Amino acid sequence: MKRSIEILAPASSLEGGRVALSAGAGAVYIGAPKFGARAAAGVSLEDIATLTREAHEVGARVYVALNTILTDEQLPEAVSLAWDLYGAGADALIIQDMGLLMEKLPPIPLHASTQCHNDSNAKLRTLEALGMEQVVLVERQSVTPHD
Repeated sequence: MKRSIEILAPASSLEGGRVALSAGAGAVYIGAPKFGARAAAGVSLEDIATLTREAHEVGARVYVALNTILTDEQLPEAVSLAWDLYGAGADALIIQDMGLLMEKLPPIPLHASTQCHNDSNAKLRTLEALGMEQVVLVERQSVTPHD
C-alpha cells in the first residue's frame, strides 16, 4: 500500500463539496444518503452524482462514506446503494463493515474508514490483504511510513 499521502476534504453537502473543490481539493469525501457514520445532512444520490461530475471536470475525486456497522437485514440495501453510488460515478467507497466484502459489490475501489481503527502496521497489512486500496488514518496518526 505504498502511495503518497492524500488529504481529503470533508463535504457534508453538495455545496460543501463545491467549496472544497473551488479551494483546490484533490479529493472530497461525503456521506452516502444512508449508512454513513456522519450525521445525515440530507445528501441525495443526485447530489453525489453532481458533485462527482463537477469533481471529475477539475481532475478531483469523490469518495463516498458507507461506513456504519450493518445488520444482516441492512446488507442488501447497502449493497444496492453501493451499486447506485458506482453508477453515480463515485471514485471509491469508504467502508467500515467488513461484512460488505462478502457481498457482490461493484468494481469500485474500497477504502478503510477511520472507524476501522487503522492505527498499527498489522492492521494496515490486514486491510491491504482484504483488498482495501487506501486507508483513512485515525486522527493524530503519525505520518511515518508504515512497512
